[in-house]
Amino acid sequence: MINLNTLIEFERITGKAIAQYLQQALNFFQTDYPLLEAYYAGKLTSVKSDPFASLAALETETQVFLTAFQTHGVQLTNSQWWYLLEEVENIDSRLKTVRNINRWARSTRSNIAFNNGMAFDYVMPAGQTMERISRDLLKDTWADDDWADIAISNNIREEDYTPDGGVNLKLTQSAGAATIKVSSVVDSMEGKRILGKDLHRALQFADNDLLTLSEDDTVFQSVEILAALKVNDNPFAPNDGLQTAVIIGGNRASLNFPVISRQMTATFQSDDTLQDFSIKEIKVVNDTLQINYQVSTRLNETIEASIII
Repeated sequence: MINLNTLIEFERITGKAIAQYLQQALNFFQTDYPLLEAYYAGKLTSVKSDPFASLAALETETQVFLTAFQTHGVQLTNSQWWYLLEEVENIDSRLKTVRNINRWARSTRSNIAFNNGMAFDYVMPAGQTMERISRDLLKDTWADDDWADIAISNNIREEDYTPDGGVNLKLTQSAGAATIKVSSVVDSMEGKRILGKDLHRALQFADNDLLTLSEDDTVFQSVEILAALKVNDNPFAPNDGLQTAVIIGGNRASLNFPVISRQMTATFQSDDTLQDFSIKEIKVVNDTLQINYQVSTRLNETIEASIII
């Protein structure tokens, strides 16, 4: 267990005031962290730089004390030091989570405001106006007024753009019912990040690490897995996938087209990075089924594929 004597002894051995550090961490999580959490949840429109400075300072101090444990490891052999090290490591772990709080909150923050929609980059073409962007691209209800939000969020003045186009903008889909919310991805909802990233299904290695797929490859892999999924294949969602009974034998399967369509649709709906799944054709080829289907990503990119079962 950790007591005052342990902290005093640690300071004597290492020269590091760990009691002060622990108080610093306590103050941060009680005072600064709630402000950061509220900021990225959209409950605060702005926040001072103090919480961010406190986070950076505490991260630096944490590394100092982790190094102290390594440097004086020969003297820190009693079990009390293990408890103390565990406490510092827990703080380090929580700080790493805080550093990525915008991803856990799935929030998108512009330079002045919060929006829980999907942000993406856009280059104004020649002859385009912000009013038309608001009306035609973002489908804003009050485009004649809402275009000003685009200008403000991008710090664009009237003299900053001309009919020639070429102005880089950061746009965000309108809030409300049309807001994109994806629970299966832990990241800021910016551009292709909304599609998430995954490991290669074959667990391949690249550059001395597990191979990570790009956002596009992640979607294609997800579509392939979901299309081939059978009931009980996924222990975390055993009801997802096709029932084997409805696809065994060509003649029998041909009588279960509605069931196959319903079960595959439900399976694809379990991945909220995808939408608008539909089966275009089901046909019996010899004793197998060929299913041609179409599905869209949350970025409205259409994927057409087929599977033979």
